[in-house]
Amino acid sequence: MDTSIGASIMWDSPAMVADPFAVYERLRREAPVCRTRMRMGYLGDADVYALTRYRDCVDLVTDERMRRTAEVSESLPVPKVFQLLTTDSMIGKDQLEQSRLRKLASRTFSRKAIARMPDRIDAITGDLLGGFSPGQRIDLQAGYAVPIPSIVLSEMVCADEADQARFRDVSRILNAVVAPQDGIEQMMARLESTVEFVREMIERRRAEPADDIMTVLVDANWDGDTLSDDEIVAMVFLLVVADSESTYSLIANGVAALLTHPDQLDLLKTNPNLIGSAVEEILRFTGTIGSTEVFYPQEDIELHGVVIPRRARVIPLLASANRDPSVFDDPDTFDITRTPNRHIAFSKGTHFCLGAKLARMETCIAITNLIKRFPDIRLAVEPAELQIARVPILRRFTSLPVVLN
Repeated sequence: MDTSIGASIMWDSPAMVADPFAVYERLRREAPVCRTRMRMGYLGDADVYALTRYRDCVDLVTDERMRRTAEVSESLPVPKVFQLLTTDSMIGKDQLEQSRLRKLASRTFSRKAIARMPDRIDAITGDLLGGFSPGQRIDLQAGYAVPIPSIVLSEMVCADEADQARFRDVSRILNAVVAPQDGIEQMMARLESTVEFVREMIERRRAEPADDIMTVLVDANWDGDTLSDDEIVAMVFLLVVADSESTYSLIANGVAALLTHPDQLDLLKTNPNLIGSAVEEILRFTGTIGSTEVFYPQEDIELHGVVIPRRARVIPLLASANRDPSVFDDPDTFDITRTPNRHIAFSKGTHFCLGAKLARMETCIAITNLIKRFPDIRLAVEPAELQIARVPILRRFTSLPVVLN
């Protein structure tokens, strides 16, 4: 096995960001367990072991020897606001604690809560599309994809219209943390004010319950167990980052995939009932959700001849796993009729994304209504001119210029 490949990968280089799949193919073949250095948020550049094959990624996220508790050096203290985004978050907990938090938060995306959303999502997308005109050139990501999950989640979390407007700023601020453009001090100040706003909402919902997610989290009780204020803040932050960031990228990436594969777009126009299958293929093919958070083995683990040391950082490259030819026929082909489609874009087992059903629903409705309103939509630039944001692992455009027709 070639152990030098990982050292040569520049994960945020323009070439890697633009097309990581050729590198993933080589890693699956030559270095399925790849030791490399990668930008790891507040940890900066850090050594990680990246798994690239489907079966290994599934085994990783379901292995009881793997923990999600971050190991941070005392010389690198983590500010409280970052703990709420990482170690205090459900995705940063080990299996036992994560199961506890999932039970307490399960009603946030319950069947009842989700059942009433299709009509509202349909109305939101209709309002946004109604603001555009045939022949108009727009940035579809900023003007359409981004507002949809932002509005949906703000209405689900906050019953009050004034809070909804402020909560949409929370989405903007937290999504900026994923790919920060400002200095650490400016980002910290914005995050601190965001935490205070969420804490204010918690206190109001204790005094005045409403029909919203914040009330569900405040009232959550499982055999006498409840969520602390910090756990509620962390849960709200997770909902924002998991739903807003991934969903708007999924919508934009899905539209781009269809526009660059006109045969598949024509097939969807002719058979609108394929939208569910199309969204599953978008999830698999585009690599929108490239990985989960970090795992930490509780003992040395040998895999494909590589010993992963106890407490080393390990990540499953879901985007690579979803192109594994041992699982998917013609994995580099975009096929909206693909059956079966056992992708793991939303992870597996206890780590499966709580908001997956909502993200799928938003994407299905957003793409369906866009194509119905503007059936001859086209890219405003050549596909090669589309710019991918330089964010390791996540795959999102800086903009998606289209002409509406």
